Amino acid sequence: MRKRQQSRASLFLAALAFCGATWFLGGARADEPAAANREIAEALSWVKSAPENVADYEYVMTARVRLLLFWAGKDDVGGGYIRRGFAAEDRRQELIQVLFGSDPAKAPRAINRWGAGTEIAWHRNPAGADGGADDVVSSVFFGFMKSSRGKSAAEMQEELKKEKDKGEHSFIGILSRVDAGRAVSVVVPLASETDFNLHQYGQAEPLILEKLNGTDRPIKEVKDLEGCARASEFLTTVSELVHAALQGEKGPKALCYVYDAQLHTLRMERAAPVRRLSVQVKGARGGMLVERAYDDLLEAEFVSTNKTTGKRSEFTIEVGTKNELRGVPVQIRYQPNWWFQVVLNLRPESLPRAASAAH
Repeated sequence: MRKRQQSRASLFLAALAFCGATWFLGGARADEPAAANREIAEALSWVKSAPENVADYEYVMTARVRLLLFWAGKDDVGGGYIRRGFAAEDRRQELIQVLFGSDPAKAPRAINRWGAGTEIAWHRNPAGADGGADDVVSSVFFGFMKSSRGKSAAEMQEELKKEKDKGEHSFIGILSRVDAGRAVSVVVPLASETDFNLHQYGQAEPLILEKLNGTDRPIKEVKDLEGCARASEFLTTVSELVHAALQGEKGPKALCYVYDAQLHTLRMERAAPVRRLSVQVKGARGGMLVERAYDDLLEAEFVSTNKTTGKRSEFTIEVGTKNELRGVPVQIRYQPNWWFQVVLNLRPESLPRAASAAH
C-alpha cells in the first residue's frame, strides 16, 4: 500500500496529482472477469496505437526547499514534457501524455525518480464539432514510474544504493479504463537490471506493456461510481477545468474523476489573471537556460481529493491565454508538504514545434 502511494506521488510530480490507495471491490458476477479481461486488452491496444500527431511542450524542473523564512532551490534538476493532440484518422480520439522527473545526472545525490502517464479519451464528437471536453464516453490511463518508498533524498539515495548492490531496480505500471458507471484497473511490478531514467522511457515502455499484456494479476473493478457519470480520468479532467477557466469560470468548480478504479474529486479553487510573470532558470552547467517574461496569464489553483481516504494533493498551473500560448501551461507548481516544492517551467524553444503540430 505504502509503495503504491509513493509511486503515484512520483507521477503527480509529473504535473499533476494522484492520491490515495484503497481498492474499491465490487460484487462480481461469474462472467465479469472475462469481460474485465477484454476491457483491459482493448485498453492496451489503444495505448499501443496512441496518436502521434501531437503538440510537444518541454519543461525544466526546479526543486525548492524551505529554510525557515525563505526558499532555497536548485534549477535544472530534471524535466520532461506534455504532449497532446487528436488522432489524424479519427478526431474523436484524444491523447494527453506527461513525463516528468529528476535527472540523476543533474539531481542532488543522483536521485532517479520519475513518472509517465498516457491518457487516451474517446469523445462523442470529433474535435471541432459541437460538444466539449465533457463529452468523453470512455478513457484509458497507462502509467509507468520509478517506484519508491523513500520520503526524503537521503532515503531515496539509500534505496538506490540497495538496488544497485542487488542489480535489480523497481518500477511499476498501471493500466486503467473508465466507461460511464464502470472502471477496471490492473497494476504490475517490473524488476529491471537497468535503472532506466526519464530519458530512457522509450526503451522501458515496451517492457512494461509486455508485462501488462501477459499479466495474470487480479483486475480491480468497480461498477458503482457513487453518482459520478463522467468517463474521464485525471489528465482530461484537468484539461476540462483549465478550458472552463479560459472561458471565464473563476471557481470554485469541482469535477469527479476515476483513477485506478477509485473515485476522486478535482476542484479548481480559483482562477485569476496574472498580468506578468518573469521566469529565470539557470542551467546545471552554467548559463541561463530559461529567461522570459509572460504577459496575460491565468493562474488556476487545484485540489485533488481521494473520496475514500480523504488524501489531498494541491497544485497550481499558470496557463497562457493568447495566441500560440493559449491553453499551454507555462509553469506548474506542486508542493507535497510545507518544506518541499517542485516547479516546472516551459522551455520556450519548444513552442514553435508545439504550435505547428497543434494546427
